[in-house]
Amino acid sequence: MKDNLNEDIFYLRSYSKVELAMLYAPGICASIALQRLYRWIRKNKDLTYELQRVGYNKHRHVFLKREVELIAHFLGEP
Repeated sequence: MKDNLNEDIFYLRSYSKVELAMLYAPGICASIALQRLYRWIRKNKDLTYELQRVGYNKHRHVFLKREVELIAHFLGEP
């Protein structure tokens, strides 16, 4: 839960890739936010391994709830 009452609570659920990227990088262009999130995922070898282990499909337009959980675990909540 966030400390500031004005901030949204992050829920573990399925997110479109753009939607999740924008949560991690608010205020920048969606395509740049998505590129940044992909870069963070690729650079985190443990996260990349775990995503592959749970069947991550880079062509799917959404992150499944389990994938979001892993991303939040390794990168922190947005």
